[in-house]
Amino acid sequence: MDYIELKNFKLRYFILFAIGIFIASFTLLFITDIPASEEWITFFVSVSCLMYLMHQTKKWNFTYNEQPVQTTMTKGRWAKYLSITACFQLITVVFTTILLTILYLVFEEHIRELFSFFPMMDLEEVRPSLLVYILFFINICILAPIYEEILFRGILLRRFTLRWSPQKSIIISSIIFGIIHLNPINVVFAFALGCVLGYVYLKTKNIVIPMLLHSFNNFLAYIQFVYTNQTTEIDLPTTEAARQELLINVAFFFILTAVIIFLLVKYYKNFRQLKNPAPKLEEQTDIETV
Repeated sequence: MDYIELKNFKLRYFILFAIGIFIASFTLLFITDIPASEEWITFFVSVSCLMYLMHQTKKWNFTYNEQPVQTTMTKGRWAKYLSITACFQLITVVFTTILLTILYLVFEEHIRELFSFFPMMDLEEVRPSLLVYILFFINICILAPIYEEILFRGILLRRFTLRWSPQKSIIISSIIFGIIHLNPINVVFAFALGCVLGYVYLKTKNIVIPMLLHSFNNFLAYIQFVYTNQTTEIDLPTTEAARQELLINVAFFFILTAVIIFLLVKYYKNFRQLKNPAPKLEEQTDIETV
C-alpha cells in the first residue's frame, strides 16, 4: 500500500463524527435512564468509531499488515514488548498510589472528619454491577485497542511518516494519543505507551501486534479496577501505615523506573535506526533483532 493514500482520511471529520456520536449517546441514555449508562456511552462511541474507521478502510482500500505475525515476531521479542508494556502499566498504578497517599497524609485530618459523617456507608450500594464489569472489559480490552491502534498507528502514524522521520512521527502521534486520555497522569503514561506501540508497529509492520500489546496493557488496568472494587468496607489507614505504604511504593516506583530506563536505553539504537520508507514485504527475509 502506498502511504500517500492515507491522506484521503480526514481527521477533522472523524473528530466531528465522534463528538456527534458522544452527544447523541449521552442524550439518549440520559433520557432513557439505562443502568450502567457511562459504560454504555463508551460502548456506543467505541463501536461507532470502529465502524467509521472500517468504512474508511474499505472506501480507500487501506491495509495495515505488511508482514504476517509469525514471520516478524519471536518469543524473545514478545517477552520484551510485553515486559515494557507491563512496566508502563505498573508504574502508572504505583505513581497514582503515591500521589493519593501523599494527599491522604497532607489532608488526613480533614479526610477523617469527612468520613466521620458517613460511618455506616454501605459499599455494596455503590459497587459496580456485573453489567458494568462486562461492558468495561469489552470497552477497554477489546474495542479500544482495535480502533485506537487503527487510528493512531495504522493511519495517523504512517501518514505522519510521509512528512516527518519515523521518530518524530511516533512522538507526534503519541502526544495526540496521550491527550485524548484527558486524565493528567494517564496523558503522560499514555504518551510513553504510544511511543512503544508506534515503534512496535513500524518495526513489525503488523497492526495486530500493537493491538495485542494495547489490550494486554488495558487488561492489567481492568484487573486493578476489579480488585479495587472488591473492598467491602472503607478502612482508613493510620498515619504510620500510610507512611510505610508510601515508602514501599516509592521504592517500587524507582525500581520500575530503573527497569524502564534500562530497556529504553538498550533499544534506543534500534529506535534511531528506523527509516522511511518502510521496506516491502519481499525484502524482509530475516527477522531483525529488536
